[in-house]
Amino acid sequence: MNLQNNFSGLLVQRANVWEHFRLEHLWEGLANPRTLAPVEFFATLASDDAWDVYRRSANLLYALLYLGPILTAGVLRLKTGRSAPAGARPTRPTLEGFGILSLLVFALAVQLSDFRITRYYLPAYPFLFLFVAHSFARCQETFPLAQRKIQTVFLASVVVLGLGTHAPLLSLDRPGLALSTKGYSYGLLPWYYWDTHAPVAQGDRKFILEVVQRPFLSDILPKLSADDQRELSRGIALLLPEAVLFNGQAEDFARIERLVPPGFETHFYYQVGVMTMVRHPNELPKAVAAVEFLRHRTPAMHHLALVGIYQQWPQQAAQDRTPDSLISAPAAVTPALAPHYWRAIGYLAGRYWYDTDWSLSLVNARVQAFMPRLDPSVQRPFLQGVGELLFIRLIYNPWIAPAKLERFLHAYQEGLLEGWGMALGEFDHFSDFPWHGQGSPVWSAATKGLSERSLASIRQGKAQFDALFEGADSSAPEPPRQAP
Repeated sequence: MNLQNNFSGLLVQRANVWEHFRLEHLWEGLANPRTLAPVEFFATLASDDAWDVYRRSANLLYALLYLGPILTAGVLRLKTGRSAPAGARPTRPTLEGFGILSLLVFALAVQLSDFRITRYYLPAYPFLFLFVAHSFARCQETFPLAQRKIQTVFLASVVVLGLGTHAPLLSLDRPGLALSTKGYSYGLLPWYYWDTHAPVAQGDRKFILEVVQRPFLSDILPKLSADDQRELSRGIALLLPEAVLFNGQAEDFARIERLVPPGFETHFYYQVGVMTMVRHPNELPKAVAAVEFLRHRTPAMHHLALVGIYQQWPQQAAQDRTPDSLISAPAAVTPALAPHYWRAIGYLAGRYWYDTDWSLSLVNARVQAFMPRLDPSVQRPFLQGVGELLFIRLIYNPWIAPAKLERFLHAYQEGLLEGWGMALGEFDHFSDFPWHGQGSPVWSAATKGLSERSLASIRQGKAQFDALFEGADSSAPEPPRQAP
């Protein structure tokens, strides 16, 4: 009886929690219409990267393209419905009514759940296309003389908007590149497997260790091509630092270390530094101290973890200090780490300058005014850090060409472009995309229009970053090893 009462109480508690969850989501949507599921759907219709003017404009135009015919047909239907006799209206369910009901149920399901990511919107697209086609048929019946014009305008709009939306991805100097480029990566497999199969505690480190040892991953690895094997092994090496506790226990760390696929130890240790900084945001000394135990294990890998810390620090640090205050009290670092530290300072300064006004010309003026204050020995890495920041901010902006970097003062261009190349190298090693090397679309987009002199500086910067991982084995890796 007690067991039954406890079970009933648990059901009531879960029902109350779910009711509160639904009401919270519904109230959030009513208070802020931008968070309503249908609004989010049309706001990401053309691109889910709606963080700049170009993509927001494309989403708005596509939304108007699809909603225009539907709203027009709705108005016509409303007018004809009012004028038609009551007995002429259909009394049986229609395909149109079923579609409307399905979309309403779908919108409520998305609104009252956590399935708010764009990939969950796919079931709505067939109904959207159905309604657009039905709306055009309704408009053509109402205006038979303008039938050809309606079809022409809509088809022309689809073609023009399609070309305009994808214009930044097209390459006239390399036609067909987007069609021949590999569009999948096994590097994401460990992450998605963990995300979709992990227990309620998503951060369960034990489950991460189980994932990389499960037959699903270890058995599939030898069956892949050499390139896909490297992608999967790299994904495993980048996932494992999520399980590191950073408590200084050598035995616990060694257990994880033994699971790193051969040839990707450098990626693992670099990512250990990145994850340390992620867990200690705005606390650089604490992050550095957290990886101190590596110094006595493998000094070279300890150095690589520190590089990862300094690379991650400026990306998430609070923007509460001016560039002048950053250079007035530099941290005590070893000569070997000094370039990485000052590169991070340059990144932070670039954030302060560019994120304030979003103007490349103002950054140019501020760099020229600020550089004389720096010691000549740190000017080069400082400029590289600014170049890394500009890469992150501009690489996805189709309105600012990389060639605009050549407008900076000639004496500073080389350092900035080396930083651009370093960021390109980090993208090459750690991005989720399967594109690598100078033949990738990312390289083409990041170097388009640049002179040979600028390309040489970018290659030099990328080579400096690649040198951190030169010990990686280029042969096909072995499956993950079993931890005792």
